Amino acid sequence: MKVPEGFRIDLARRVQSRLAERVVEEPLGEFDVVVGLDVAYRGDLGVSVAAAYSVREGKAVGYSCSVNRVVFPYVPTLLSFRELMPMVRALKRLAISYDVVMVDGQGIAHPYGLGIAAHLGVVLGVPTIGVAKSRLFGDVVGDRLVDPRSGKVIGAVVRCRKPLYVSIGNRITLDDAVKVVKELCADSSMPLPILLAHNKANELKRRAATTAFDKWGEASC
Repeated sequence: MKVPEGFRIDLARRVQSRLAERVVEEPLGEFDVVVGLDVAYRGDLGVSVAAAYSVREGKAVGYSCSVNRVVFPYVPTLLSFRELMPMVRALKRLAISYDVVMVDGQGIAHPYGLGIAAHLGVVLGVPTIGVAKSRLFGDVVGDRLVDPRSGKVIGAVVRCRKPLYVSIGNRITLDDAVKVVKELCADSSMPLPILLAHNKANELKRRAATTAFDKWGEASC
């Protein structure tokens, strides 16, 4: 898949840089319901799932999903231009309130300071955490990720079964983000809300509809 005709990478970079300035770092406070977001693909379909997990109840308390036509290719450092819309659609369908959102992707640990978790958090104005399986940007110094250009701490390395790269998305501190991830790691390679979203998205993609899309390219799941 090619970048859509008329799409300008330089303008996308300017959007990222401007939105990165709007990321807010603030304490999360008490939390209970944590939502995990993930997208699974089948051909030109993207199935996004929001999975809500209650820490107090120790179980999933809600799911929502959205099936979308894939309109943008995978381009390193521009993941949000591919996955933001499907993730927002799934999250907006969730019928339960939540305290924080975990995204399978980067937060501010990104060359332009705006990975998908930060992009989503700024657009919706909600607390978000980026939880990535691989390091996109930053030098590992102990258990921290450091911006090699400024020396600023932009993330942390947290071990579940494997190392994860955790960074602020929006409206949370790095210490709080690490606390939430550690509390929900359990005995898996990803925090439970993201794992639940990942598993459900992969289950749904096998039977996702390929017709009946609305004019915005979305179908029910």
